[in-house]
Amino acid sequence: MTKKDRVIRARFKQLRKKAGTQEKVGRDNGVTGTMIRYIENGYVTPSGKLMLKLSNYFGEPLQELFPDVAETE
Repeated sequence: MTKKDRVIRARFKQLRKKAGTQEKVGRDNGVTGTMIRYIENGYVTPSGKLMLKLSNYFGEPLQELFPDVAETE
């Protein structure tokens, strides 16, 4: 993945900072802080299950946290 392929998830990052460290948010959601950092900075797209978990955790609509994830048919 090149830098231009990455999409910084600004809303996700903003909410994560309010909730605490990447390690804390990761621990609270059953993943590592590194995974949260990778999600936040657009290096990985989390599974659907993790996206829903994070959406509930932050109390934010899925499309607000992951605007770069398009529906596929």
